[in-house]
Amino acid sequence: MFLARNCRNVRATALVVTPALPLKRLLPQRLLPRSRTQDREHRSGDQRTYPVSSENKASDGDCVDGQDLVVIALSGVQRFIEESRSTSDLRAGSRIIAELTEQAVSVCQESAAELVFPAPSKKRKDVGMPNRVVALAPAGQGTTLAQRATARVNEKWKEWLQKTLGRIEETPGMPAVTWAVAPPRPGGYPEQWKEAQRRLAARKQVRNFTALEARNGPCQLSPHWPATTKPPKGLPSFERDTLSAANWLKRKLGRPNDKESVSPYGIPSTYGIASAPFRIEVLKKINDPDVTEQVDYLHQVVQDEDTGIHIPNWPLPGMPKPQGELAQWLWRHGGQWVYTDSWSAESLAREFRKPTSGEAFDNFSRTVEIGRIAAADLQKIMRDKFQVAPPSSYLAILVQDLDGMGSYLSEEKNLSHKRHTEISDQLRRVAERQTELLHDSALLGVAVYAGGDDLLAFLPAATALAGARACRQAVTEVSPELPTASSALLFFHRKYPLRLALAASREALAAAKNVPGKNALAVSYLRRSGTQETYVQKWALPDHNDPEALVCDRLSLFTRSETGARLSPGLLRDLERDSHALCTLSLDLFTAELQRLVHRHTLAPTSEQQKAFALKAAEQLRLLGRPTSALEDSEKISEQSLIAAARVAVFLRQECR
Repeated sequence: MFLARNCRNVRATALVVTPALPLKRLLPQRLLPRSRTQDREHRSGDQRTYPVSSENKASDGDCVDGQDLVVIALSGVQRFIEESRSTSDLRAGSRIIAELTEQAVSVCQESAAELVFPAPSKKRKDVGMPNRVVALAPAGQGTTLAQRATARVNEKWKEWLQKTLGRIEETPGMPAVTWAVAPPRPGGYPEQWKEAQRRLAARKQVRNFTALEARNGPCQLSPHWPATTKPPKGLPSFERDTLSAANWLKRKLGRPNDKESVSPYGIPSTYGIASAPFRIEVLKKINDPDVTEQVDYLHQVVQDEDTGIHIPNWPLPGMPKPQGELAQWLWRHGGQWVYTDSWSAESLAREFRKPTSGEAFDNFSRTVEIGRIAAADLQKIMRDKFQVAPPSSYLAILVQDLDGMGSYLSEEKNLSHKRHTEISDQLRRVAERQTELLHDSALLGVAVYAGGDDLLAFLPAATALAGARACRQAVTEVSPELPTASSALLFFHRKYPLRLALAASREALAAAKNVPGKNALAVSYLRRSGTQETYVQKWALPDHNDPEALVCDRLSLFTRSETGARLSPGLLRDLERDSHALCTLSLDLFTAELQRLVHRHTLAPTSEQQKAFALKAAEQLRLLGRPTSALEDSEKISEQSLIAAARVAVFLRQECR
């Protein structure tokens, strides 16, 4: 019976207990089955009220008598969000988690419980919502509050499923709500906080397992869920994924349409983000007859009903909405179509389920070729007439995490109700400031999630380094007392699988947080071929000549410059061959030889520009080649850091435009 009670969520083929002796006589006391009352107490936490003397009462406003500390958390959040095929899936997953958390918050507000985390914000639809709620409830009411919040979250989830699929299907583990209640006790809020963290950690060790039959195979995005029996109605012709009910919910909420231009669930595609700087320049010249003609060709081919290749998209928040139908089409939907490689007749025919041979395909190919020529001509006109580089094929994922946030909250100086409320408000302000910066026209970024203590965003390649700097600076601007921020910036090709890019960005962030003392930035690139490099360094490198410069400022030298100077990939070949010998030289000899190599592999319009760029580039590579573990040794160079920095520098010069 003990086995049956504690494995009630596991389907077993058979369970036989031979009643030779009463079971409770055979088991030690700690293994005896709980009574219903005991089981309820175990799940909801210890509800005993401890006597509180006047010495134990908090002097800073902590409520130690008459209040339960309630912690409610949604588990499996990162996995649910990042199991996405598109940026809209990703953003919709983030918003789903935020709105489920809002359901728990609403229960706390209706119950007159005092919220500690998260702090109230009028911009929650833009900045996101943490997946954890902390509140103070009247003593003895914490369990009821947590149970009501859990029920509200599940009701909202079922409501979404019913609206999306027309029915409710099993989605085990989603939503996964865990909670803990710490009753009043001696020591006040600090002791309640410690107890709640212990209980929540213990509760997360208990897993419920539900056996599900995958009659239609596993979900393509989340194989731990079975694919749904019937996909939603009204899917576009190119939609052929086999998904679970949970992932269809993400897909439907994030899918763009032509009726809405703004949605809390949608963000532009990887094409739309990568091509944003180029399209802004095109929009500036949209009244030029040559530019207008080519954009009009693109518009006509894409919107033609017989061609049938129109894909709705979302606009970038930082791109001002222009006047005129043609300009607005380019602003919102034109991100994919300014690339010549988007105009492959074979690929488009397969994607939109059109004939791939015969007369129908020939007609389709001729129409698509008009679009390809228009895209090529538009790039040529912008380059020759207005000196605008072609659209970059790369964009960047920015991930950021405050270092040791859990330990920071548990530090003695911060472990009080008043201080936690202050920190909660600081995190709100960080999230709002980061979102504001990312959505500005200077950065052209878009936040998937901004919670204050962590961040996930996309940026065009040209503004990615500046975006990483701005989001890091936002933390110190709000409060220098907050923990330092470690960040990762991953550049990836617009056609590269998003899930793999997200996984690589998390690996880069882990590398940054493994630096001694943390407070580091990892800059990584991932080419479509799979070639990858990651450079990791402390945010600030000691330099008497430029003490305020951050590592991203030093790397920004290698992006496209106004003079046109650029590094040749041949530098990597020479450095990889000679790096071991170089790193054994004295600082003066190393600097001189590095300057010679960089000068040799610098291309510039004039010899003066070549020399000036080579001197700056060599100095920055010397500083970037410092080991992360010996920052005070100004003469020491790490061979590994030098090569990684050079590889990233060459990549930035080639792709950041």
